[in-house]
Amino acid sequence: MRIITLVLISSIPVMLSGCVASKIISAPFKAAGTVVETAVDATTQSQSEKEEDVGRKVLAERKAQRKLCLDDARNKQERKDCKERYSDDY
Repeated sequence: MRIITLVLISSIPVMLSGCVASKIISAPFKAAGTVVETAVDATTQSQSEKEEDVGRKVLAERKAQRKLCLDDARNKQERKDCKERYSDDY
């Protein structure tokens, strides 16, 4: 009876080795692939993201120019001219 139990217990890993072993062996590679894809995604920019960044920089520069213009204006007419010149930004 003891021999049959030992044979059954020792044969279980052999019977399951195809299913379980393939999952155990491939799991770290799948996880590593996901990590690499995420890291590459985080470090690269698409063309639209680059264009959005350029647009933000241009708007920030125009806002700064408008503020300087308004700060340097000496009268109402100059302030009005500054607002008209930079009104298309908003």
